[in-house]
Parts: sequence; structure tokens; C-alpha cells
Amino acid sequence: MVTVIALHGFTRGPQHLAALAHACEQQGWSCLRPKVASRWFSVRMNSRRHLDRLAVELIRVCAGQQVVIVGHSAGTAAGSWIAMRMVEAGVDLRGLVYVDGNDSPNHLLEKAWPSLESVRIRGVLAPPSPCNRQGRLQSFLAVNRPGEYVVIPGSGHGDIEIDDSAVYRRACGDQSTPETKAAVLAAVIDAIAELVSA
Repeated sequence: MVTVIALHGFTRGPQHLAALAHACEQQGWSCLRPKVASRWFSVRMNSRRHLDRLAVELIRVCAGQQVVIVGHSAGTAAGSWIAMRMVEAGVDLRGLVYVDGNDSPNHLLEKAWPSLESVRIRGVLAPPSPCNRQGRLQSFLAVNRPGEYVVIPGSGHGDIEIDDSAVYRRACGDQSTPETKAAVLAAVIDAIAELVSA
């Protein structure tokens, strides 16, 4: 059985990844969308202690399953930390999908990175913008995992959410069409499928 763990970004919540969950279920994969942090206490998603507790629960729930972690925005850093804990626990972690991600201010992705050497990673990225720190993750992956990411032309930071959020238009400059948002979702599903079939 395949379980996708979908992690939301900063100030967002599990409900914002409903379209991704639905697409996963159409593929026959279960999709867990844990609440990484509340909108009003978003910095909690940068807490190693909090993420360690969440990882323990996810490890318990995912025992005996193939797991792919999908992290959007700040969920990328949180997902990297949780993935490190899963690797340590011997979970059948098939890989990580970074969806226009960012490292956390306390560098969770960077700190977890040495433990993720054997973990397959796929990035589905938007062109550089203020919300992806001008493409910093793309630069990081280009050095550390060349060829393991795609940049979707014309896509925006919040496209995986498939909503018309004013925050992404104002803060990130997102101007994506429905077709571009659908292409981002399809690329994420393709990345998960590739990791599961490996």
C-alpha cells in the first residue's frame, strides 16, 4: 500500500491540499494531510521537537507501507526533517517531492540533508519569485541533485493548492492560469508515481 504524506506550507493548512489528496486517491494511494502547525502559530512547523513528535505518529501510522512525502513551500523543510526520522526508523520511504519549497529559518532541510543521501527526491518548482526566495531551492538542487527537478514555466508558488488565493497574487506575484495549476498538480502526481515505481 502507498501512503502519501502531504505537508502544507507556512500559514496554510491541510484543507489547502485537498486537490492533491483527491488526485492521490484517484491513483489508489492513501493521502495523509497532517496539520503541521496552525495558521496563528506557524513558527511551530520549524520546531524540531514538534516535528519529531509528528514523525513518531506518522511512523506508527505508516508502518508496513510505502511512503512518499510531499512538502509544499515550508512543508519542504518540515518534510525533510520528518523524512530523516523515517529513514532512521526503517520506514519504506520511497522519496520526497518538493513543491516550490523553501528551507526553514533554522535550516531544517540543510540539517536533514546528510541523512537523505539515499532518498530519492523530485522537485516541482515555479520560476524564481519572492515566495520561493528567488529560486534558492532550485539552485540547491542543481548542485546537490541535478536533474531531479522540473520548473513549470508560468507557474506560481501556490499552484498546488488549486485555489485563487489573494495572498499568492499579492506576496508572490502568482498569475497562473487554471491550465498551469493543473500542470503543476499533474507533475506532482507523476513525480510520486515515479518514486513509487522505482
